[in-house]
Amino acid sequence: MNSSNSSIFINKDYNPIIVNVVLRRYWWWVLLLILFFLGVAFFYLRYTKPVYDSTMVIQLVEKDQAKELLELDNINKIDDISSEIELLRSQLLFEMAISKMNMNVSIFAEGKILTEEKYHQSTFTVLPYALRDSSLCDVPIGVETTDNRRVKLTYVLNGQTYSKTSEINKTIHTRHFDIAFKVENWNILKQDDEANRLYFTFNNQKTLASRLITNLEVNPIDINAKTIELRYSGNNPDLCKDIIQSVATTFFNYDEEMKRKSADNILSFIQLQLDSISGELKDSKDSLTDFQRKTRLTDPENTNGSLTENMDKFQDMLFELENELATLKTVHSKLKLEPNRLDIYRLIPEMLGKSYELSLTKQITDLNTLLERKEELLTNVSENNSELKNLNSRIQSKVQSIRRSVEVIQERIRSQISTINGKIGLIEGEYLKLPQKKMEYNRLKSLQDLNEKYYTLLTEKKVMYSISNAGYTSSNRILNEASFNTVPVSPNRKLVYAGFVFVGFTFGFAFLFFKYITFNEINTIEDLKHLLPDKVTILGNIPQLKESSEFSQLMIHTSPKSILAESMRNIRTNLSFINANARVIAISSSISGEGKTFVALNLAGIIALSGKRTIVIDLDLRKPKVHLGLNVSNDKGISNLIIKQATLEECIRHSEIENLDFISAGPIPPNPSELILSDSFFEILDALKAAYDVVIIDNPPVGLVTDGVQILAKADVPIYIFKAHYSKRIFAGRVRELFEMNQITHLNIILNGTKAFKGKYGYGYGYGYGYGYYDEEDKKKKKNN
Repeated sequence: MNSSNSSIFINKDYNPIIVNVVLRRYWWWVLLLILFFLGVAFFYLRYTKPVYDSTMVIQLVEKDQAKELLELDNINKIDDISSEIELLRSQLLFEMAISKMNMNVSIFAEGKILTEEKYHQSTFTVLPYALRDSSLCDVPIGVETTDNRRVKLTYVLNGQTYSKTSEINKTIHTRHFDIAFKVENWNILKQDDEANRLYFTFNNQKTLASRLITNLEVNPIDINAKTIELRYSGNNPDLCKDIIQSVATTFFNYDEEMKRKSADNILSFIQLQLDSISGELKDSKDSLTDFQRKTRLTDPENTNGSLTENMDKFQDMLFELENELATLKTVHSKLKLEPNRLDIYRLIPEMLGKSYELSLTKQITDLNTLLERKEELLTNVSENNSELKNLNSRIQSKVQSIRRSVEVIQERIRSQISTINGKIGLIEGEYLKLPQKKMEYNRLKSLQDLNEKYYTLLTEKKVMYSISNAGYTSSNRILNEASFNTVPVSPNRKLVYAGFVFVGFTFGFAFLFFKYITFNEINTIEDLKHLLPDKVTILGNIPQLKESSEFSQLMIHTSPKSILAESMRNIRTNLSFINANARVIAISSSISGEGKTFVALNLAGIIALSGKRTIVIDLDLRKPKVHLGLNVSNDKGISNLIIKQATLEECIRHSEIENLDFISAGPIPPNPSELILSDSFFEILDALKAAYDVVIIDNPPVGLVTDGVQILAKADVPIYIFKAHYSKRIFAGRVRELFEMNQITHLNIILNGTKAFKGKYGYGYGYGYGYGYYDEEDKKKKKNN
């Protein structure tokens, strides 16, 4: 419940009575909203283009016979299908697919609301031969049928309108294009032209592909199985199927072409590298050969051993020659010191060894022969013998010859020693140069080996790729052919109708819920019990009259046995329980129209019929109505009395009921609040209390002005009127304010205008006895129940 000072009332508690009232009052709104949304669904289905789809399932399978035969890795294998999916979604592939579908021209039929593309469904065909102005692409070219089986083409280009009339099934030439316009059935074309506006456009392939690709979906089904679903949605089932088929075919061809092209590019690269490395290999071999020829270094490892062997050989030879030279020097010195010692000559061959034995043997032999002859002669002849002298001369000559030979041999050995030392020096030089040559040799050899290895590797790769490329075949296959669906996937008629019915029901329920939470009417006494403070006493309810009148009337005496009369008697009885000696009864309400004047008049009438002298005062000086209910003039009244412009006798008037008098409001004053709260009014009230048993005051509404609050506070029985189905629940907040501000201490409530219904309270007219005033017995019964 809202606060008393709020202008909006919100029901926070569940109240089945309000639910019942809202349902009975607004149920037809739910039906109306459902019917409204059913109508919206009908028009939505009527003017929404149906959407069809076509699906195809493909599997990416690649077979490489080289792998099977040579046990090579599959060079063309697919490890991840994400790249293939992106290719299927790409603008490039889609443009290639569209270009193969011969969609250079699109034909349309424009109705009053919808425009339909006539793909494979047109009543005419356009074959483009030449398009001389590309700016004509996507420009509508209207088609109109004329008499004599002729058509008129009309289009606007750069703000200028062009038209051309020609016979059908002939080539049409214009300044911008040449086409063949073919018609199979003239009558059907005329009917189509009468029903729709026909036109065609030349398509820009990129623009067309950009427009159509938005409806393409490519999704993986099973990554391990490499299966992919292609789906295309559109307004034409033939177009959907053809696009899916074209995309799949283009993908298969493009994929195989790209893989073969990739393999060819690899082979070309390998061949290029082979050509390059072949030249480098030749250069490296030539460089190594030149180096070996210049350095005579065939093998560094073997060369090292050969040098060592030669060095040892020359060292041995040098040692022998030096020994021989030393011996020759000894022999030479002895021959020089003791030239006549013949035994030395005999020892020379032995001392020199076999090196020079052959060169001295003959001379030594001749010398020995001469020496032996000399010894023979000495035995027979003297020193002066001529033969002996001749023989000595010959011996001396031979000795000289031998000595010269020894010197020659000595010089020859020295020469050999010098030669051998030179060779040893060369070998030692080779030893010093060998590491540098070996490094250069190894560098050239490594370069040659590297080039040979790279060349061999590239050759193997070339053979491998050639075999794999020759053995590769694409086995991509279609698992499910492109479907042709004549039943649209959207909009789904059943689903649309059900959805809109649900929306209508939801809106209806929301409307009812809104009406419930904002329900601001007071309809029953139970509502008052729930809304008002416990201090308030409910006197009863007054049924709604079937007759309607422009203003409140005194009716209690005309139908003494009516429901109205019975309810007034019940209220009169309840008043006697509350205060049997009540003299002043003040009646007010929240706003005008709640029936306070009606209650005041008829309550006064029922009290007067009980024999009590009763008077009614119309204190609603702003909007007086008592005189209207009693059908009298309002020229004099309480306003005149308060300002002493008239006497009580002049203002008191008699009604049709005995013991019932009234004082009308009189002329409307400019200061009603001051008059009502003046001492003069209370003096008049005291005078009336002395003259009458009961004084009933028709107060102004306290919900609008505060004039009547003090009158209610000073009255013996203050009565507050609510009207069923008229008074707002928020008005109960005003009553709470009166108590909270201590302006009144007790208050009695009457609910006016209740609808009569059977069985509720036992009398069949919508009021009962179990309200307002509770005795202890009633409370005990409620607790026991």
